[in-house]
Amino acid sequence: MFIQVLSDLILLFGLGLAGWFLLARAQIPASELIGPVAIIGTLRALQMDLPTSPDFLFPVAQIIIGIFIGSMLNRDTIRELKSMAVSAVIIVAWALSVAFVIGFFLARYSVMDLYTAILSASMGGLPEITVIAMASGAGVAVIIVMQMIRMLGTVLLFPVLLKYIEGRKIKSANRQDVKLEKGIETTSEAAENCEQGSSQIRKYSYSDRIKTHINRETVRRMGRAFRESWFRILVTMIIATAGGLLLEILGVPAGLLVGSTIFVATASAAGIPVSSLSPRLLDLLLVAIGIAIADNISLDTFDTMLNPEFVIPILIATAIMFATSFGVAWIIYRLTGWDFPTSFLAAAPGGFTVMTALAIKHGLDPLKVSMLHLCRLLSINIAIPFVFLFLMN
Repeated sequence: MFIQVLSDLILLFGLGLAGWFLLARAQIPASELIGPVAIIGTLRALQMDLPTSPDFLFPVAQIIIGIFIGSMLNRDTIRELKSMAVSAVIIVAWALSVAFVIGFFLARYSVMDLYTAILSASMGGLPEITVIAMASGAGVAVIIVMQMIRMLGTVLLFPVLLKYIEGRKIKSANRQDVKLEKGIETTSEAAENCEQGSSQIRKYSYSDRIKTHINRETVRRMGRAFRESWFRILVTMIIATAGGLLLEILGVPAGLLVGSTIFVATASAAGIPVSSLSPRLLDLLLVAIGIAIADNISLDTFDTMLNPEFVIPILIATAIMFATSFGVAWIIYRLTGWDFPTSFLAAAPGGFTVMTALAIKHGLDPLKVSMLHLCRLLSINIAIPFVFLFLMN
């Protein structure tokens, strides 16, 4: 059994890494995530006999992201949370309005039934919305397609937005550099002389560094730091897993992610030594998320996407959702003073886990993004089942 799971995991990660490599060579944005979805999803649609991702893969990904987020919380960031109240109200009101207004639009002008239409327009997480769809008898394949379009659209659009913002900053910086050009010319000679002197110092320090800095005490400190880091990682994993499992058992949407985030953040704020994992893990984490998403792709998914009575209303609805998300992001940006990329991800119509991972990947504030997405996720997953209950009566 273990050998079979291991071989399946190696196969899926091999395909996922191959997809990442191919799309990275083609300079496709977010290739770590889209590559596995494209390669594995296409093979599944072609009815290739591929194993599904192990049951533990997506839960482990949620817990690791929770550690990334929670370890960033401290007493300073706690004070910042007070400024999120107004933004959270705006996000929740917008998300519920979009779900029902666009949901009724899709039910009226497409081939979807009302339950499928509302869930397709709901900006909750893909796993949670899928569970509600299965429980209510809605069209799961249609909902997955709609969620995937929004998620992939956000993933593709976000790097373009970042590039545009960075381009504007560079132009502004260049204009300032022209004004300082004369002063720079006069100081460049002195800087060159300093560089020559520092190069000689570097030659000397590099040749003597081993003798000067490598000694018994240094080795002892390195060994102690290594033991402490492993202890911190173990403590952090225990705290995160306990919190995630507790909220998962209680039925909280995305309980593993939410629980691990809250428990690790609480421990960090209380002064318990927790470990912040290496950002290099995030690339592999995005590959794992892409593999898990590809489980939901089949030939029916592509057949649904090619139906004109489905495609046209979906494109209109998706365009409206992205346009309104830009409007909400701009409001949050103006109200809070956050940078616009963080505001955009906080209001993006993509999923909780993927948007938070993108925030971490691009050096933004994942705590702000995750908290606003959590508010949206909870409101949608609590409100919609009660609305369905009302519609059934």
